[in-house]
Amino acid sequence: MMGHYHEIYNVDKKEFFGGGKLLENIGYVESNATALFLLLANSNGRGGGDAEDHAWIGRWAGDRIVIQGDYANENDQAFIADTDQYKDITLDVLDMLDVALKKY
Repeated sequence: MMGHYHEIYNVDKKEFFGGGKLLENIGYVESNATALFLLLANSNGRGGGDAEDHAWIGRWAGDRIVIQGDYANENDQAFIADTDQYKDITLDVLDMLDVALKKY
């Protein structure tokens, strides 16, 4: 077994990004967890400590999100069967991180 890799899916927009083992997705500034937090942010840019402005910040606010590994199966609580129908937005998310974290 090489590892269990996870991607982050937006069920409402049929988009996904990410990859990596579950614990590799958290714990550093440019992590997938940071990207997810920025995508879900509902009110950026209104005070100190907010991210640099980018159109994608808050883009997923209010949407249904699933983090699913490549070993997921139909018995998992929020299993997504049609992942091949989702658009890969990883490059857009990397651009968002690059702009949003510019001051760090």
